Amino acid sequence: MSNDDIPINWSPESDDDYEMARAELRRRFAAWSAERAIAVGGDGPEAPLHYKWSLIDGHLTRWTRHDLNEMYLEICPAKVIAEEEELGEILDEARTLITFLADTDLLDPQSDPPDVLIDHLTRIESRFRAHMTDVSRYSFGKRLAIAASAEGVQPDDTPALEAFMARFNSRPRAEREAILGPLPGVSRPMATGRFTPPGTRATVPSNKKRKRRR
Repeated sequence: MSNDDIPINWSPESDDDYEMARAELRRRFAAWSAERAIAVGGDGPEAPLHYKWSLIDGHLTRWTRHDLNEMYLEICPAKVIAEEEELGEILDEARTLITFLADTDLLDPQSDPPDVLIDHLTRIESRFRAHMTDVSRYSFGKRLAIAASAEGVQPDDTPALEAFMARFNSRPRAEREAILGPLPGVSRPMATGRFTPPGTRATVPSNKKRKRRR
């Protein structure tokens, strides 16, 4: 049995099954992109798979225009840190993922047609760019990550992160709310977590419970 014949659940229910499915998609994506001499950065389309699993419906190979709206008009503006010149690359990553799934017969039959999905990414590009620069759409984690980076805190410098957290929590509420935004009736200590500075197209961790659409 070849690797491509190994049964994989593309809608995993557990973290272990997700890691297995993600690893298999990465392997197939690497083979597909190498065969077509497509240059891709890092490990391929990690962010779309991560958020499809954790924040949308968990089905890694089923994509609809609704999913793209949720991913690129809601989730990315809230959680992904990127420079303006990198925004086109984020949508190109999505186009490449859709093309890969379609070319390898992995795109789930319940998906919208691949040409419709790719056209939709073009249609929403201006809204995506506007949302990515709209601070009101940033999550608390993204705002804190940007604030930490502005103070020179590196994401792998644990002592510096702890010191930043302590400084932030000791600030007057008005100063904290200037970063986090108002939350009436709640005194907001700083959330813990790993921060990544802007410019790395990093994602901000989320503890939002995954929702399922069947």
